[in-house]
Amino acid sequence: MAKNNKIILSLIGIGLLSLALSLFISTQTEKQTPGLQSIARAQLNLGKVFVLRKNLTKKELLTRRTSIFPQDSVETGVDGDATLEFDSGDRLHLQENTLVTLDNENDRIVVIVKRGDLQMENQGREGFVFISRDGKRWSPAEYEASKKQVSDSLPDVAPATGETQPQATSTIGSGLSPEFIQDVLRTHRPSFFRCYTQLLQKTPGVVGTVSISFTIERTGKVSQADISSTTFADTSFKKCLIEAVRRVEFKSFDGAPIATTFPIRFE
Repeated sequence: MAKNNKIILSLIGIGLLSLALSLFISTQTEKQTPGLQSIARAQLNLGKVFVLRKNLTKKELLTRRTSIFPQDSVETGVDGDATLEFDSGDRLHLQENTLVTLDNENDRIVVIVKRGDLQMENQGREGFVFISRDGKRWSPAEYEASKKQVSDSLPDVAPATGETQPQATSTIGSGLSPEFIQDVLRTHRPSFFRCYTQLLQKTPGVVGTVSISFTIERTGKVSQADISSTTFADTSFKKCLIEAVRRVEFKSFDGAPIATTFPIRFE
């Protein structure tokens, strides 16, 4: 029996040693083989995030953390949130509905924004990471500055028709007041104008109005969100606004669900 135990322990030891050796060889191979050097790390924060490897069409669901290689893409879902970390110390936050591709150019890492948006969480070594969008290239700090210029020029969330509050078409019992509904929507102003910022990057100078219709359930959740009228034709912009409204949460209340329309002016 003792002899058998020794044999089993020996086999386990050999197995662990082989596994460690395999991992060591794999790591060294990655470092020494051109084109296989990782250029970033993707960290899952919440929701669904996918990694699309170079020349592959199948998406890998990010479960925690993974290395990103040249020409890999990272995509966040409607509820997704992820962080890209670089050896330079740069850290970029990928917001929901974002798709970026990373590449290596002359010892510089370029993050190409194909959809959605990102923001700088930490600035590292200058000249190491660049952000490319719509044919323009910025350092992370320059990218944030360009977005701030657009944001500073945006109006407050305001009704398009000059009214001071959303129009609730059904309020019964202890429902939510129109003033309260608008106050809650105002706290989500950055989400609405993030959609507008993305639109301006595609179509500079575009202005117009949007009326968003939705229902507030008694739990405070939003349902049946839709664009009831708009002067904008861009489909992705309208979709972005609808998703932003769906993420708004109100307090629970008694009575029937509240159907309301919220007009916004973007200029």
